[in-house]
Amino acid sequence: MPLSGAPIEEPDELLLLRYLLEETDPKETAGVETWANKHPENKKVLSRIAQLYHAQQTQRRIVTRDAHRAFDHVQRRIRRKARIHVLKRIAVAASLLIGLLGIGALYLQRQTPPTWVTVYAKNNLRNAFDLPDGTTVQLNSSSSLSYPVEFTGDQRPVKLVGEAYFNVAHNAKQPFVVQVADDRLAVRVLGTEFTVSAYTNDEMIETTLIAGSIELEIPESDLKKVLKPDEKATFALEQNKLTIAPADVSQATDWMYNKLVFRETSMTDVLKRLARFYDVHFVVSDELIYTYTFTGSFEDKPLHQVLEYMKVSSKIDYRIRHASDNTQTKTLVELHAKR
Repeated sequence: MPLSGAPIEEPDELLLLRYLLEETDPKETAGVETWANKHPENKKVLSRIAQLYHAQQTQRRIVTRDAHRAFDHVQRRIRRKARIHVLKRIAVAASLLIGLLGIGALYLQRQTPPTWVTVYAKNNLRNAFDLPDGTTVQLNSSSSLSYPVEFTGDQRPVKLVGEAYFNVAHNAKQPFVVQVADDRLAVRVLGTEFTVSAYTNDEMIETTLIAGSIELEIPESDLKKVLKPDEKATFALEQNKLTIAPADVSQATDWMYNKLVFRETSMTDVLKRLARFYDVHFVVSDELIYTYTFTGSFEDKPLHQVLEYMKVSSKIDYRIRHASDNTQTKTLVELHAKR
């Protein structure tokens, strides 16, 4: 312990890192804790470093995670209340990538706004993870979510491209806000469960409320609407129009359980979902196919079985081939109507 009245030396980044990982000796531990208790800003620095570690570890874990293990994880998590991790538990679980994350810059520039992290779900994969506030998220394939490593200010903002399920940790003083389509639509909540689908190039944004309450805000129209459980809101981007209708919640969340369910679904939507789910590209030679609808339910089925079912039920023939460019090989599915 430092002598009474002696100046308290400010610890460097390496010492803080070792403290968070519980690798310091008693003298070093006492020094860091004395420094941290000296001023609230010192505790904030320590907390932000730990949260930054947690964010990086989340990304690293998602990249290497087996998809089925991710599904099992989120199914367990959505049945429990979200929890807020204790600082040291976050730190112990964190990686040592201090250089890559720029911890030194964060430490030296304490007034810098919180760093944002972007998590991606690769094609044909769905990923589950937790946000710093304890909110549970599952991303559908070809989606991404950006969020700050620390939620400060009067709200908890995140930015979504694609489709995601949210189980939001309740915080009445700090609403959770999902921003989509370049901020053309915002979903504001306190604590609830819902899904949002907002893929790039889609003409519609869909939000389905599972439990709780959410408020939809459209800045261009200065419009706000409250959604009730088992309701779905559809926002047409081109018309800037919002409609609300009863929802089939199970259909909105089927993708979370590795299922594909279609109920008189337009073939346009069917092909979009199949393309994202199986990471393939469809080439439609007959425009007549787009006038078809399709009904079917598939769980853990390979693409060729789905196509065979479509061939029988919808009179669609197909051919699978592969095309390569300079970077990768793409699977192409050519469709034509049987005469």
